[in-house]
Amino acid sequence: MGNDRFSKILTVSVNGLDTEPVTVETDLTSGLPAFSLVGLPGSAVRESKERVRAAITNSGYEFPLRRITVNLSPADTRKEGSHFDLPIAVGILAGAVKGKINLPCSGRSAFFGELSLDGALTRTAFAVAMVLGLQECGVEHIFLPSENIRDVEELPGLYFYPVSALAEVVGHLIGMGEIAPVRGGVFGRRKKAEPAAAGDFFDVKGQEAVKRALLIAAAGAHDICLVGPPGVGKSMLAKRMPGILPPLSEQESREITRIHSIAGEQKERRGLLTERPFRTPHHSATQAAIIGGGAARPRPGELSLAHRGVLFLDELPEFERRTLDMLRQPLEDRYIDLSRVGFKGRYPCDFLLVAAMNPCPCGYFGDPSHECRCTQAQMQKYLSKLSGPLLDRIDIHVRMGAVGEAEFAEAKGGRACMGTAQMRATVAAARARQEERGGAWAPNARLTAEMMKRHCKMEKEAENIMRQSYEHYAFSVRSRTKIIKVARTIADVEGAETITAAHIAEAVAYRGLA
Repeated sequence: MGNDRFSKILTVSVNGLDTEPVTVETDLTSGLPAFSLVGLPGSAVRESKERVRAAITNSGYEFPLRRITVNLSPADTRKEGSHFDLPIAVGILAGAVKGKINLPCSGRSAFFGELSLDGALTRTAFAVAMVLGLQECGVEHIFLPSENIRDVEELPGLYFYPVSALAEVVGHLIGMGEIAPVRGGVFGRRKKAEPAAAGDFFDVKGQEAVKRALLIAAAGAHDICLVGPPGVGKSMLAKRMPGILPPLSEQESREITRIHSIAGEQKERRGLLTERPFRTPHHSATQAAIIGGGAARPRPGELSLAHRGVLFLDELPEFERRTLDMLRQPLEDRYIDLSRVGFKGRYPCDFLLVAAMNPCPCGYFGDPSHECRCTQAQMQKYLSKLSGPLLDRIDIHVRMGAVGEAEFAEAKGGRACMGTAQMRATVAAARARQEERGGAWAPNARLTAEMMKRHCKMEKEAENIMRQSYEHYAFSVRSRTKIIKVARTIADVEGAETITAAHIAEAVAYRGLA
């Protein structure tokens, strides 16, 4: 490098869901002994000076009695986390042990890890997110704590060097001992769980019309709300939704793995997540738990944890109205902007919403087999939590009734009963048609106005029905747009190129609550 007292080592910083490469620049000069750490270090990074000093000494090396300056570049962004310990310690020893430590080639190797006072490396939080961020920057070789190797060893395209102590890293770099690299795995190498692990739709007897609505919702990524009395199968059907969704692509897998890593939910999991998330927050969850947030380090909420998957909100009116109204912007934009003092970040939340609710507090309004005892005031209070703008953003509304004995007999005879395998194949075929029109992640629910002009052409009769329905039911402009998008999905499910009157009529029937 021209100056044996100066070194550069690459690591990474985490800010919300964003990762940024950080170069740890270390300079040792003559003068009164001092240890300066600059580059907007957070409290955990500032404390690393004492951990690094003790770790170097207790590892059998002499801490240099020089003027030490460590700069975390770029210097205009705040750095948080204890994982800067290892690159700082290696940088100091690289300048102190002249001509012995051979640093890896710049830009392709990185270090991170927290040091104990005895020089041992301990498990680091957000390891998966940091590794994914480094890989996006072109890094191929990563030195990290050995306790994190199980978290990341299945990430493809990388070489990992698991380290238990600072002395191991130094020994490897001076050629006195080699750390055997672990090559990252291949995406999807692990055996995936069966998509219908939560159950098969075939086991749900009756409710074939509701199954069709769920199939349409999955085929076009349309949000759906199920309304019905207790015990008709709302939760049972919702929990089977992930089984009919298309498998994750590698890019989608990387997105959700990073989110779950930042949220601290990767402790018991390994590598990239290969199954779509299914999140079921309780109605007592706080706004921060649903939307995301926190004081020092804002974490993703349930909306972001359901990204590319399913968010199931059971007993929808039991959630606080303010919490439900906070869903309106994410349902429209599919991301959440969190702003705190010293922090601003954007969390994605492109999920499929499945909501379930009773028609009234007792649950039996409109059920011919049970008497509803709710007063008008009780019903109004119960439904008042669901604002019009929120319901207007949900594409499909389905009313469910009790399953009659005749439906059980038909199901027992094997007639007219859709199963998960059949529904999954239909959804895959419909999604394939949508991908041909708009790309890998362009389901009909996400069509732009320009794409609708090109791909949502209707027959003359369909246009007439759409116009009459719009005027008769006084639909909002948003409702009209969603009806056309749902009709486009129904056409895709049936393999039709043009939207027909029947497709529009069925889509209009799904706007019962809006």
